[in-house]
Amino acid sequence: MPPQKLSLRKSLALSFAEKYTSFAVSLAAIVIVSRLLSPEEIGIFSVAAGVTTLANSLRTFGVSNYLVQVEQLTDDVIRTCFTINLLIAWTLALVLFAFSWHIGAFFHDAGVGSVMRVQSLSFVLVPFGITALALLRRDMAFGTLYKINVSSNVMNSCATIGLALLGFSYMSMAWASVAAMFITVAGCVAWGDGRNARGLGLSRWREILPFGAKMTLSDIALDLGQQSANIVVGRMLGMTAAGLYSRGYGPVNMFREKVVAAVKAVAFPAFAAEHRETAMAPQLFLRAVVYLTGISWPFFAFAAVMAFPMIRIMFGDQWDAAVPLMRWLCCAAIVGTLVYQCNSFFVAIGRVNAGTFVEIQYQLASVLLAIAAAFISVEAVAASQVLVYAIAAFLYYRRMSDFGALALGKFARALAPSAVVTITTCVVPLAVVMWPGLLHEHMIPAFAVATAGAGCGWLAGVILVKHPLLSELLAVVARLRRRAAGGSEA
Repeated sequence: MPPQKLSLRKSLALSFAEKYTSFAVSLAAIVIVSRLLSPEEIGIFSVAAGVTTLANSLRTFGVSNYLVQVEQLTDDVIRTCFTINLLIAWTLALVLFAFSWHIGAFFHDAGVGSVMRVQSLSFVLVPFGITALALLRRDMAFGTLYKINVSSNVMNSCATIGLALLGFSYMSMAWASVAAMFITVAGCVAWGDGRNARGLGLSRWREILPFGAKMTLSDIALDLGQQSANIVVGRMLGMTAAGLYSRGYGPVNMFREKVVAAVKAVAFPAFAAEHRETAMAPQLFLRAVVYLTGISWPFFAFAAVMAFPMIRIMFGDQWDAAVPLMRWLCCAAIVGTLVYQCNSFFVAIGRVNAGTFVEIQYQLASVLLAIAAAFISVEAVAASQVLVYAIAAFLYYRRMSDFGALALGKFARALAPSAVVTITTCVVPLAVVMWPGLLHEHMIPAFAVATAGAGCGWLAGVILVKHPLLSELLAVVARLRRRAAGGSEA
């Protein structure tokens, strides 16, 4: 009997619960580690992780997405996906290990190579979990995914802090990532309910390889664009600059990993199912973007306004140079929110070529702009990301105009409430920033007032414009009241 699928709302709730739990754990770890390690040490790891991420695009080879969207799922398909992933992952592990010394020399820092050699161990482990994770996503089993991913995140955070305290420097994060991958695989075995490959096989490779090749091109382009700025900064401006860029990108990266990833984890299988069953995926995509901008635009606007106290409180004064970088990167993320789900949408509806072509175009622009900006300064590199996402939005939505539900006029009207909510969110934070001397003399109380004011402003904006998020909030309140009434009766 096939597993019972959760409703879209409950799936989102579980996905957000997982990401926010992981966010809390990761944030605590980042705050602690930022006080234990220097910007240079953080920079070494972030550059090595950026290079490893590019290799990871090759490793996945699109098999996870294939398992999620394929209409007829058979044991032969599962075995073939597992075998392809195993062969590629183990090959890449050997390549990363062998070339790590040369890559360290390229960046003029042997530490980059040392981190990569340790991280290559993750490539050996990951094939034994990737199949189960993909099948869990297909079945929208987000309760199980919650247990697996949170356990892995807790291990990563605890191991990083513990090893940093023991003096492992930047290697603490490398070894912690391997430990986290081990926990992920163990969780898939323990809680995956038999969702794994039973043996090896390549009988369906003719169907999977073309899809995987297209997805790999798209994934490489995406990761190259996302990592190019950090890699370019590390190569051209040094590891300290790379560390500062990494911390300036921190709020954006955490939001993307915890909130955007939570939406995408549900959205991709939902887009695919909606396309297979009703052909209404464009309408679902538009709704997802409206919901996401209602959260992300206020968050990034608030972070841009309050960048100084956020950096100082979380990381300490040794990271003050990351403040202007954070402001630019948050502005870029406001534009980037419009494109975060575009590629998943194209893949889900079977237009892989279209998504891949756009990814290659705008990520190539990202690399070239980062290189050009690095001749000026690290702040210029951060500022260039605004233009990168503007290019991406233009390229993607030009192709999406084929869908009537995503016509430019309809899209703009749908996003207008999110823009208003963003403005109301920033009223109090802007007042706090503009009050002479308030932040410098009373930083923590002032930041608390700004945060509370931003929350009240967001809620007021949602109610004022009747943002679609309001119905979700009212539904949550109604459920809480029913539970409270049931508890009181008992």
